[in-house]
Amino acid sequence: MNSRDTHTTLHLPQPGWLPGWLAQPPPAPDDRARMTEVVAIARENVERGSGGPFAAAVYRLDGTQRISAAVNTTIASHCAAAHAELQALALAQQRLGRHTLEPLPCVLFSSSAPCTMCLGAIAWSGVRRFVFATDRCDVEAVGFDEGPPTPRWRAELARRGIEVRGPLLRADGLVVLRRYVERGGPIYNGQPG
Repeated sequence: MNSRDTHTTLHLPQPGWLPGWLAQPPPAPDDRARMTEVVAIARENVERGSGGPFAAAVYRLDGTQRISAAVNTTIASHCAAAHAELQALALAQQRLGRHTLEPLPCVLFSSSAPCTMCLGAIAWSGVRRFVFATDRCDVEAVGFDEGPPTPRWRAELARRGIEVRGPLLRADGLVVLRRYVERGGPIYNGQPG
């Protein structure tokens, strides 16, 4: 990267281990299998120390295709917007060559309910379903700041035609959050004490 690129180009690379992971066949097209994969990707991110305890993936609703997957790389990329959901959605949209996933029927799986920032991205992304593992309160319990409360977020997504399911495999997601804390992972956006 030359010095001119530093202020005009955004770089949000995913960790080097993720492409190998994604070379595996996608899981069966059911919610439990897909959530198992997403939580496992989040766990791998924690174990490798390559980012926060969060992962997300976009799949076709009407088949087995995994369109994209991403992990949280906020610290490594020096970007507060490098949340897993935002990156998974952006990678899917870039792969499809358009700013929305519509009209392709897609579902977003995330290891956690959305923070305030990701909620907006989900609403505008073109996904038809959103499935998550851990609740906002679980993420906040380990110290992360999830942004201004959005108590009616499920109803708002439903109003926009996006079905919501979760928490699904919450216990598995909680293990990942706890492991991140045990390993001393930084709480990079926690509330000031």
